[in-house]
Amino acid sequence: MTYNEKLLDDLLQANQDRRPDMLMRKYEAMRESAFRFFRATPSLFYQAMPPELLADTYPVCWSCADLHLENFGSFRGSNKLVYFDINDFDEALLAPVTVDLSRLITSLFVAAPLWRHSPETSWRLAHRFIATYRQMLLLSKPRSIERQTARGILNEFLKQVASRSRKDLLVRLTHGHGRKRHIRLIKNRFLPVPNDEQDTVWDWLKNALLEEANYTLRDVKFRMAGTSSIALNRYVALVESPNRKLHLLDIKATRSSVAEPYLAIRQPHWPNPANRIVALQNRLQDVPPANLWPLAGPNNDFFVVRSLQPQADRLDLTSKRIWGRDRLGMLIDTMAQLTASAHLRSGGQQGSAITDELIAFADKATWVSELVRWSETYAQQVFLDFTQFKTALKAGFFSRQVMLNEQG
Repeated sequence: MTYNEKLLDDLLQANQDRRPDMLMRKYEAMRESAFRFFRATPSLFYQAMPPELLADTYPVCWSCADLHLENFGSFRGSNKLVYFDINDFDEALLAPVTVDLSRLITSLFVAAPLWRHSPETSWRLAHRFIATYRQMLLLSKPRSIERQTARGILNEFLKQVASRSRKDLLVRLTHGHGRKRHIRLIKNRFLPVPNDEQDTVWDWLKNALLEEANYTLRDVKFRMAGTSSIALNRYVALVESPNRKLHLLDIKATRSSVAEPYLAIRQPHWPNPANRIVALQNRLQDVPPANLWPLAGPNNDFFVVRSLQPQADRLDLTSKRIWGRDRLGMLIDTMAQLTASAHLRSGGQQGSAITDELIAFADKATWVSELVRWSETYAQQVFLDFTQFKTALKAGFFSRQVMLNEQG
């Protein structure tokens, strides 16, 4: 078979800063579905975005920049209530409003096989999302979603996750007692820190966590989670607080936003990527989690630290419980409201559009058809790229490249 050499080169380039010893795990995860491949390849999305959708006639706002159906989820806010909101800000930056809308709408079309939907159903859901988003901007009043304000399947979901406890999470993810408690090894989730890195990682985390939060480090494992970030340095740490309670922390390496090279928008100066991610999560969410901070690591790396919460979860897109049109439609409405609320909430800060500009944008519908049409077209490209990727993976192309990188 003749491969699309540009596609394969682009995938290699996008993953050149990943750990060679973990990279094949990412490629294997990407093989799961076209949707997971889409999640893992935001750089391909930005390369394909037409200039017409990035024109300076569109208002600029603080954006998730990787908005898709699985980047919404539940978490416990600093006020101890459980929320449903946008929950991934690794790529967040200043961008035209069309960036978040296009990526979310594309994800609707890519997810159609998971829901066994026809293109017509995806098209209707796409227009429903945009109609609700525009309506929310015109109301110009951000809202948040917690259990008391959620409806339908989302209310059931938040009620279920709110009942989970920190103790249950510790029992499930650790074993032993007292100071002999350790993090469990879980296949494709929690792995041993490689032998040649153990001392460096332990010494760095032990000192950094004690200095930053007065936490005593009890154990640390390598963590795999998500898709795009697989093969970056990421750890789960078991720590003891001054009141002798045990907590689990997610400690994730950061990078510059993958969207930035493709946007002709001057970005504010951030001390490092971790500061950008933490600042924008606080800016875009109504009530962010309590334990969320940037941390300097070895080798000039920067990490985002957050509590591993029992309440943090996401809806399973493959569940038949959400396939029904009414339930799914209500969920799409909620995601649209949250997207508009994030854009409104951060309005007027460091160059983002003020509310009046967002209202003027929402008041016009001339851009809607073009955005939906391009998103549907790009979704078809995702399916083609996914097929090419799977064929190359099966033929050993990526394993050979990873082996060469490890040897080099």
